[in-house]
Amino acid sequence: MLSRLASGRKDESYFPIAVADNKFHCIILKGGDKYPYFPRPLLSEFEFSVPLNSAPPKQKKAKKQDQQNGDGLGADLDDNSADENSDKEDEDGDESRHLIQQFLLKSIQASQLQDLTEATTASYAQRTAVSRLNVDIDKVLLQLLAVECRESEERGMRALEVASLMRDRTGRMLDAAGKVAERYGRTILGEKIREMGEQRVGRRESDDDDDL
Repeated sequence: MLSRLASGRKDESYFPIAVADNKFHCIILKGGDKYPYFPRPLLSEFEFSVPLNSAPPKQKKAKKQDQQNGDGLGADLDDNSADENSDKEDEDGDESRHLIQQFLLKSIQASQLQDLTEATTASYAQRTAVSRLNVDIDKVLLQLLAVECRESEERGMRALEVASLMRDRTGRMLDAAGKVAERYGRTILGEKIREMGEQRVGRRESDDDDDL
């Protein structure tokens, strides 16, 4: 099910037409229709995403009812402040889920393409595509790291785990990750990320010496 159905307000299904250019092309069918009708509707296209478990949407009516039952202006102000914090948490949660989806999808694509290049006589374009996907994965992880740093200091271990998933072995991406952590005041986290980068560079140089 597409994410546009998650709210429950849409009653539609999708008649598949093709998969092309990494997108799903289909005809949207409204209501209980099972097949396209005449005249043929225009094609719609959707990006691929990996389905993740997500919490059901919160009932805002219940929130409003709670506000109405509050005690005076002070209760209303507290409720409004709580709603703003809740909305901010929801936005960060949505962004985090979207980035995790992108990470999983690009990782699957990179793994498949890597298998192809190792099992066949890979072309230059295919090898370049693998490198480009790995860079894209690191960029997504960099954005996810920023979200984790914004959340709270208690999520430092999760942020460090996100940094450890980066594929770059030159240390440049981890250096950028350290700067992101420090930008949000996570000095200790930034130092740990930089240490991780130095260790990777050291292992890479050691491996290169062994090859010689």
